[in-house]
Amino acid sequence: MPLVESDAIILRSRAFGEADKLVSFFCRGHGRLRGLAPSARRSRRRFGAALEPLSHVRLWFYEREASELVRLSQSELVEGYWETRGELERSLALGQVVELAELLLPEREPADSAFRLLLAVLEGFKKEETLWLPLTYFQLWMTRLAGWLPALDACSRCRRPLGDEPAYASVDRGLLVCRRCRRPGLRQISPASRADALAMLASPLRKLPAEGWDRRRARELGRYLLDVIEYHSEKKLTTRELLDEEA
Repeated sequence: MPLVESDAIILRSRAFGEADKLVSFFCRGHGRLRGLAPSARRSRRRFGAALEPLSHVRLWFYEREASELVRLSQSELVEGYWETRGELERSLALGQVVELAELLLPEREPADSAFRLLLAVLEGFKKEETLWLPLTYFQLWMTRLAGWLPALDACSRCRRPLGDEPAYASVDRGLLVCRRCRRPGLRQISPASRADALAMLASPLRKLPAEGWDRRRARELGRYLLDVIEYHSEKKLTTRELLDEEA
C-alpha cells in the first residue's frame, strides 16, 4: 500500500504491547482513524513527542487491507496543545473535546471543515483564559455539523421570528419553538443564550470576545447542546458528568 502523508490531530494514545502505541487521530484528508505506532515507546526517533494527545502533527502512515488499524510510519510535531490542560477543570474540558470528536467526527471520511474547527478550538484553549467559550463553541458546531441543530431565530413550528422572547427546546424532536407553540415539559432557552449561539455561528472563534464567558454563562446553552448530542448519539458523555462534579 502507498505511504499516505497528511495533517492530523492526535486525540488519544495508549500503550499497546511491550513497545507499541495505539493512536486515535483525526486526519484532514482521511477522517478519523486509529493506528499502530510500532516501537513508539521504545524509541523516540520516528515519533518523538508527536503522538501526545492534543498535538497537531504531520503524519505518515500505511493503510492495511482487511485491518481497521493503519500502520504509522513517522510523525512530526507542528503544534502541541497538551500544555493547555493545566488545572483539572480545563483538562476535563479538553477531555470533552476529545470525547465529542471521537463520538461525532466521521471515520475514514475527509472533513476539512471539522478539522479546521478542532484546530481553532485548540488554539482557543491555548490563547484564552476562559475555557467555556471554546468548549461551548465546539459543542455548538459539532451539533450543527451532525445535523441536529434547529433554527435558532424562528419557531420550528409556526416559523414566527423569536425575537427577544424565550424559546422552548424539544430535544427528542429537534425543535425550538415559541411561547405559543410550546407544550408542557419543554426546556426554556433564554434570548441571551440564543444570541450567544447565533454570534458563534456567524463568527470565527478567534474574533469572539472572551470577556464574561464563565461557567454560568455557558451552562444553559451547553446543557441543551449536550442533551441533543446524547439523545441522538444514544451515548452518555463521561466528561459531562465529571465537569458537573467539578462545579
